[in-house]
Amino acid sequence: MKRFMQKMGMFSAVAVVGLGTAVLPAAAAHAAEPVCPLVVGVCTWTEPGFGGDLRILFDDEPAIAPPTQSARNQDFDTWCFYERPFYDNQGQMREVNRGETVNDFGFSAHSAKRGQCDYDS
Repeated sequence: MKRFMQKMGMFSAVAVVGLGTAVLPAAAAHAAEPVCPLVVGVCTWTEPGFGGDLRILFDDEPAIAPPTQSARNQDFDTWCFYERPFYDNQGQMREVNRGETVNDFGFSAHSAKRGQCDYDS
């Protein structure tokens, strides 16, 4: 009986370690999701991957300081993020559609406004 209990104890320890290993990757994957309050607006972060400071945009922002590098659009409209302040389309731009999450713009956005990006001006 003693030998049986030792084997059961060893089995339980292995099972617990295995369970812990299975849970950690799922928790790490979930942590990569942005934490954005349930608002009608755009959550933005100063770093790629939803890192750094969180800022919520409700209205057009001609000069975002500090600039933003990732976003989650929970607004009803598409938003355009501009590399340059005051919606200057001579730099890079990125449209973020309604319901879209962007992990990394690939540039630091210094302004943002509702609507599609204006590539022609």
